[in-house]
Amino acid sequence: MVRGVYLLLILLVSCTLLASQPRRAVEIKVMSFNIRHGLNLNDEPNLRDILKIIDENKPDLIALQAVDSLIDKGKVQFQLRQIAAQTGMDYLYGVADKSENGSQGVGILSTWPFEKTQVIDLPKTAGSDPKVLLCGLVKPARGLTLRFCNSRLEYASVMDRALQAAYINQMLVNSVQPVLIGMDMGARPNEQPYFSFRKNWQDAAQGSQLQTWNEGLPGDRLDYIFALLNSRVRVKNYKVIRNYPRVSDHYPILATIEFW
Repeated sequence: MVRGVYLLLILLVSCTLLASQPRRAVEIKVMSFNIRHGLNLNDEPNLRDILKIIDENKPDLIALQAVDSLIDKGKVQFQLRQIAAQTGMDYLYGVADKSENGSQGVGILSTWPFEKTQVIDLPKTAGSDPKVLLCGLVKPARGLTLRFCNSRLEYASVMDRALQAAYINQMLVNSVQPVLIGMDMGARPNEQPYFSFRKNWQDAAQGSQLQTWNEGLPGDRLDYIFALLNSRVRVKNYKVIRNYPRVSDHYPILATIEFW
């Protein structure tokens, strides 16, 4: 009897100590990159350099914009699938626009399999190119399921960019799951489209003056990684990857996000 009580006390003390210990943060590395339709600044295929960038930085989640799936000499050249095959990552493709030669849109690569997926058409004015919001639900760790999304907003119209940014915020701001989004917004932090993300989102590059467009000036940030604000998320670090300056007209960006 005494032995049983003693063992029970040990068990209760152990459980109390475990419960009092802070929960270990889950770190997730997120990349966002406009790959310029698979062509570098010399209009040569850039997939080899994209793979080098992924291998060197080892992101867990990747948002790729300006991704093509084209028919060439009777064969489909699907850039996202080629990258996924080389990296071993799962992928999602969101078709924004189609033509007789194939399609173009945005893609997501993930270390973890997708539990659910979603492609949402974004609003646009007459004559503008169609754009989409692509999202996938992933489970990086026990007790953590998050939504990872990707979009490329209309570059030719400020009105469309502002409309699309507001719509994305409206669609995601009340998400039950934590949300991360990579985006080629095509707008600087002092422009209207960005304002939709100032209140409820954490900009991974908050305060950074490093341009993400390689023809831009300091402060010309057009590409973003946002985390939906809640008590369980923190941006640990952020960088602009600039050692492959001709791989695209955008620099890839990388952030490490912590969840509790």
